[in-house]
Amino acid sequence: MKKRFSARIISLFSMAVLLFLFVSTTAAADDIHKKAGTVAAAFLKIDAGSRPMGMGGAFTGLADDVNTLFWNPAGLTSIQDQEFSAMQNFSIGKVYTQALSYGQRLNEKAVWGISLQGVFTRVDFRQGPTADPDQEVTVGGFAPGFSLAYQLRQQIAVGLTAKAVVEQLSVENTLGYAGDLGVFLQPFGKAIGLGFSAQNVGQTTSNGSLPMIIRSGVSLHPEESISIVADLSYPLIDGFPILHLGFENWFSDLIAVRLGYNASQGENPRDGLTAGIGLRRRGRISLEGIHFQFDYAIVPDPGLGHAHRIACLMRF
Repeated sequence: MKKRFSARIISLFSMAVLLFLFVSTTAAADDIHKKAGTVAAAFLKIDAGSRPMGMGGAFTGLADDVNTLFWNPAGLTSIQDQEFSAMQNFSIGKVYTQALSYGQRLNEKAVWGISLQGVFTRVDFRQGPTADPDQEVTVGGFAPGFSLAYQLRQQIAVGLTAKAVVEQLSVENTLGYAGDLGVFLQPFGKAIGLGFSAQNVGQTTSNGSLPMIIRSGVSLHPEESISIVADLSYPLIDGFPILHLGFENWFSDLIAVRLGYNASQGENPRDGLTAGIGLRRRGRISLEGIHFQFDYAIVPDPGLGHAHRIACLMRF
């Protein structure tokens, strides 16, 4: 009886948080759209990670592995010892996205991490209709970051990321700096998680505004193997709020199935389903101290085509 009552309280609390976030986001949509325009380092708009994207990009309130460096740095406190992740995103037009992340526990309360997010492609220049280009140039951008998270209390953690921003264009290079701030709460233990983060707060040498994003999220865990997640993201400079919904279920702690959905407003809405799978495997012989996790996500887009994300995560 007590467990049922607690579950109801958790569900009602979570619904109230999501309703408040959705109403406040919708009310701010008009003001956000008035600020729409060109921003610098647009590659920072591309979310990193395979597992989070398999759940529709809802990860701020889950934040339970090293992928959290790209969503909510406070979630680093979930790392037990060391974690490393590498992701490759294959999309259209030979535009490739990479993400690397590493986290390591310092002591019982503090965890540090480093990350690298980048997008690159090659552009051909021709002065006439020739078969071979006159020149090939690599363009894109990358952002290395250093993060630190601290467990203030058993239910509250905070995190901060400082990162450099480098954008390589055909005519000039742009440098900049940015910071991410995150908060992660577990008011009812591991049954529910609440997250908040402000990302890409900074400036570039071209005086361009970075794509600042505010994220709020919640996660529910009716069972240890099941996660039900929801996020609201606010692209403050040039976009409308986006609602992210996701689900993950691990079977025998070996295979995971993930589903997600995005819903947004505006002239170019990012609506649609996402899906993903995961596989865990313990290393053998000389690698017996390493736990491997392989993640795959597909993000369909009727207009642009499908994006495939593949990642490997190691815990050791």
